[in-house]
Amino acid sequence: MMKSILATFICLTCLVVPALAQRTVTGTVRTEDQPLFNVNIVEKGVPTNGTTSDGDGKFSLKLKGGSNTVIFTMIGFMRKEVNVSGNGPFDIKMEVDAKGVEEVVVVGYGKQKKITNTGAVTSITGEAIRQTPSPNIANTLMGRLPGYISQQRGGRPGAEGTEFFIRGISSYASAGTPLIIVDDIELGAGALSLLDPNEIETLSILKDASTTAIYGVKGANGVIVITTRRGKIGPPRIAFRSETGMQRPTRSKQYLGAYESALLTNEAMKNDNVTPRFTDIDLQKFKDGSDPYGHPDIDWYKTLTRPMAMQFRNNLDVSGGLDFLNYFISVGYLYQNGILKDFSEGNGFNSNYYHRRYNFRSNLDITATKSLNFRLDLSGIMGETNSPNVPGPFGNNNVFFEMNGYNHLPPFAYPVYNPDGSYGFILNNVRDNINNIVGRLALDGYNRSFSNDININLTGNQDLAVITKGLSARVVVAYSNNYNFSRSLTRTTFPSFQFNPADSTYTPRDPNIYRIQKLGLGYSPLAGLGKRLNLQAQINYDRTFGKDHRIYGLVMGAQTTSISVNTSTGSELVPSNFRGFTGRLGYNFRQKYMFEFNGAYNGSDRFAAGKRFGFFPAFSAGWNVAEEPFFANALPVFSLFKFRGSYGFTGVDGVGSNSYIYDYVFQRNNSYSFGESHNTFSGIREGTLGNPNVTWEKEKQWNIAAEFTMLKGKISGSFDLFNRYRYDILSERSIPAMFGQDVPVVNLGRVRNKGFEADLTYQNTYGKFGLRVNANVSHAKNKVLFRDEEQPRYPGLALTGHPIGSIVGYRFDGFYQSDEDIQKSAKPNGSLPRPGDLKYKDLNGDNVIDAFDREVIGNPNLPNTIGGLNIGLTYKGISLNMGFQGAAFFNLRAMAEAIDPFSSNLQPIHRNRWTPETKNTATFPSLHYSTLLTNSSRDYPSDFWFVRGDYLRLRTVELGYDLPASLMRAIRLKSVKVYANGFNLLTWSKAFEKYQMDPEIVSGGTGEHYPQQKVFNVGIQVGF
Repeated sequence: MMKSILATFICLTCLVVPALAQRTVTGTVRTEDQPLFNVNIVEKGVPTNGTTSDGDGKFSLKLKGGSNTVIFTMIGFMRKEVNVSGNGPFDIKMEVDAKGVEEVVVVGYGKQKKITNTGAVTSITGEAIRQTPSPNIANTLMGRLPGYISQQRGGRPGAEGTEFFIRGISSYASAGTPLIIVDDIELGAGALSLLDPNEIETLSILKDASTTAIYGVKGANGVIVITTRRGKIGPPRIAFRSETGMQRPTRSKQYLGAYESALLTNEAMKNDNVTPRFTDIDLQKFKDGSDPYGHPDIDWYKTLTRPMAMQFRNNLDVSGGLDFLNYFISVGYLYQNGILKDFSEGNGFNSNYYHRRYNFRSNLDITATKSLNFRLDLSGIMGETNSPNVPGPFGNNNVFFEMNGYNHLPPFAYPVYNPDGSYGFILNNVRDNINNIVGRLALDGYNRSFSNDININLTGNQDLAVITKGLSARVVVAYSNNYNFSRSLTRTTFPSFQFNPADSTYTPRDPNIYRIQKLGLGYSPLAGLGKRLNLQAQINYDRTFGKDHRIYGLVMGAQTTSISVNTSTGSELVPSNFRGFTGRLGYNFRQKYMFEFNGAYNGSDRFAAGKRFGFFPAFSAGWNVAEEPFFANALPVFSLFKFRGSYGFTGVDGVGSNSYIYDYVFQRNNSYSFGESHNTFSGIREGTLGNPNVTWEKEKQWNIAAEFTMLKGKISGSFDLFNRYRYDILSERSIPAMFGQDVPVVNLGRVRNKGFEADLTYQNTYGKFGLRVNANVSHAKNKVLFRDEEQPRYPGLALTGHPIGSIVGYRFDGFYQSDEDIQKSAKPNGSLPRPGDLKYKDLNGDNVIDAFDREVIGNPNLPNTIGGLNIGLTYKGISLNMGFQGAAFFNLRAMAEAIDPFSSNLQPIHRNRWTPETKNTATFPSLHYSTLLTNSSRDYPSDFWFVRGDYLRLRTVELGYDLPASLMRAIRLKSVKVYANGFNLLTWSKAFEKYQMDPEIVSGGTGEHYPQQKVFNVGIQVGF
């Protein structure tokens, strides 16, 4: 009997206990006055069992363990553990993390709590990045992260040419591009333009030696560390995001019409004592438009471009987690169309500019055992970029270059079409005699490039708590493959005709061409190939003893092997190898006193044996004064007041693609001369001499800073002061040509780069209204301390002592106002100026304007001061985010086809030319049909052609609305957000006034750039 009762009790226990253990807990998560959405909720002791709160803060979690405790976490709030053994539903109130105790920043090969971080790190979330419709991540960070400087050089789809730097540049020899790390794996500088913003979880910028020394020889230009999104425990979540955008130039360029251009042409020819080109009859026909075929008036910008072009972006991702597997799977599609009109429509091809990009990513986290887990990441990027085949002057293949050129497309060049529909032309009316531009766009085909990038990352993490608590090991094997190929479909000839309205006859441009040439197919199966294998093995230690002492550390060995393929032969080049050892050791006491050491011993086979490796140490420390009793009692308003500082060394491999700079080179297919008279014989001869002592550039830098948080987290800020000293910069020697031999670069140059950063944030809630305002400013100014340049006759000609990128030119001193003024003023050697020409200062006082009257003028093209103002407003489900960004203290200039009259098409600025009647108000020199060298922006660069590039942009705006959670439940969706956003919407800059150029365009250009674009975008995001 007792056995039966016991058996029954055991059976009941087996049934009831699991039932009790697996009961469902429900409740609401909120702040003082509003619910919290997307709070992470995990059962303690069962990390694979979790969920998140919905839009009303409600949650439901089925317990699987026996702890009866649930952990609630969310960025910006304190971690909270709640005993749920009682009856629900539970009302969970989260407290704001006023001290930033829970806030984490990503650093090199790890994460740090922001409160104990001692390095210069700035971060942004992927969600904030996705508020900007620009598909290029490099363009979305300007003005939002102090220390980050970028310049978007153009707007061409898939080829924006964005340059970006961290704390300016410190070398005149190497590129200055930061190291890009994605999920602890190095990728190329182009990664920021290829990554889909939808895949990003966080992005951090590492700026000082303490954060970048861990990368050793690759860290001196700063590091951008990106982590991608990963799955979270819970049921599958499906999210779909779709956007439609319209692009248009930030400023459309204007040119003078045919009548006004013809008037100024005649005026210029008269100034040159040349018979004017156009008669009074010609001028009248241009004015009244009575002869559109013999005297056309074409606005080529409006003829060739459309007001706006479309942009589409779509993303679909699935994420979730099981007991043994977390997953995030995403696919994305981007299409950007160009602003040219579709003249080729109906011809079987697309000759417009466009870019397509396909992204996919699969991030899997696999729990093999309680102590062993794996991470398997697979990602790919496939791109297609198209451009029209429009062979033009000087071998140029650029529509916008031609639009700028007076010799290529003046407004009276030729009619687009003749009365019979054939392509128009006017013989001898265009200097370069290039065929009809519309015909070339319609018939000459396209050039198309394709790229495929595949990245695989397998990581294993083993918890070694069996040895000692806090110890773990990690192994990474990562492989990337980049493959590029190209295709073209082109022709070079088609007929065009000059129409004579007097007798309705057609004269061919080329009497030998009466039919359209057949299209020719071009294909390059191997336009580029690169492979990279990355191996890492590391031991990590992180342990807190009691509540006071935390000790953490890292030891890692890594090797990277890169192989590229010679596209002309298809053969693999000699691999490039990088190997190194990295270490980190840190300690903090009660989050009050913090110390950290970082170092790397690494190098590469780009250098000779004995010079390949170097040691790069850095030390940092921090003191959170707010934790001191005397400070807390005196100033309780501060929850955080931390001083931190760092000092250390980093390096940068600046030899570029030349892997044999240390070795002697011999060149084939060269020639020798023998005999009393010249007789050529081919052979092998010595090339550039080798330099076995060549090594990397080095940088010594210090950073001191203060951080604070006050008023319970409502106000926070930081201020950094830094000083970077770059030395051993690879420099070309200044050696007379009589030496007779090319010499190698040597480690010789030195540059100082110093500045400051300030960041201030205010955030608060007023009932259901939320406000966040952030203001930041960055200043970084460099100075060349030494570079090997020949000793100039006058000190002003030397680039040493000036910022990198400075140029030498003439000082503008007004215009020559009369023949008397010319006689008594200094004049260019060998040239007699005329009234209205540019006059330059005679700096050396010899009464002759020559090369010795130049000096360093203006500022470089890279701004040294960047500011940002970011405003965020929320009310219930409505959100508004705006970002203003400005840049200052940089110059830009245009030359030749971009500005010189009759090399450039005539522009509104040319109306303000000097004439005897306007000599007191003129802002442009007198016109000459044959450009005088002294008035040439190319041959006589001067500060007359410089303009301040300073600008202020409304860089980003987003207005969004999250539909109410109650409605979502009714239609069985988790969330729906509709939004409209924009990029580069408004710009204020003097660059527009003179050059009609966006201020971020490359200085010294000839107008060949594709216009910068502003984007208007609408989108919807749906969660299932």
